[in-house]
Amino acid sequence: MNKRTDKAKAACVIGFALALGGLVSACGSPQPKESPVPPKPLTAEERVRWYQTCWTDFNEKKWDDFKTCYAPIATSQQPGQGKPYLTGPAEILAAWQDFEKSFPDIRGEGQLILINGNHIAGISLLKGTNTGLIFLPENKQISGTNKKIGLLFGHVVEIDPLVTKVLKENVVMDGVTLENQLGLLKMAGRPLLDTGAVMPAIVIGKNDDTEMKNIEATKSWMEMWSKHDPAVFNVLANDAVIHDITRPKDMNKAESVNSDKSLWEAFSDLKLAASSMWAAGEYVVI
Repeated sequence: MNKRTDKAKAACVIGFALALGGLVSACGSPQPKESPVPPKPLTAEERVRWYQTCWTDFNEKKWDDFKTCYAPIATSQQPGQGKPYLTGPAEILAAWQDFEKSFPDIRGEGQLILINGNHIAGISLLKGTNTGLIFLPENKQISGTNKKIGLLFGHVVEIDPLVTKVLKENVVMDGVTLENQLGLLKMAGRPLLDTGAVMPAIVIGKNDDTEMKNIEATKSWMEMWSKHDPAVFNVLANDAVIHDITRPKDMNKAESVNSDKSLWEAFSDLKLAASSMWAAGEYVVI
């Protein structure tokens, strides 16, 4: 009887020791790391303020801060200028700094900001004085002209919604107007624009019925235009004003119609294609 009791006690002691050992082992083993909580995406209003802050950094030449506006895989392109894609914050920053060397006081004043989700489009008044060297292709350069510039500058970006940094950037500026204002080109361009809006108009997309209808109407218009269908001009009001920054002045309906018909005659297979399309209020960005 005593032997059985002793054996039972020994079994209990061993079982307790094993359980305690398991508990100590569990407590001493590394615990799985908790996954980091992803940052909360910014609201549309907060993204607009971020966009404006990036422009402020550019205007004040806070280059280290400005560089952080771009994601590590960001790309930048200037369509129509024959320049290659820029990739990464360092290349993009270097291009802006080269431009600043030609115009040390360069600044952009916001005129219009459109936003819908991860897309932002802005029109700014780009102003400055050409007191620095002008950099030309093939590593050539010429002396500054000491002339002022003032022209509209288009800017479209796609941002990373989690970290709020630019993924893709397209910048649009009329080179003819720029060179004309610098006295380097006799071809007519837009006159120097010195004063714009004090504060930009800001339009936040809602993806509502009105915006969806505007997108569908734009798609239909592009299809008709690509078919060279004269009926496409019926959508223009008789007093319509067409603002094309690549032309020396705005066009009325008749001038716009004649211009498009001339293009059709010159390029019989000319078509319009949109790489992206989104809306904000009454605007459609293509």
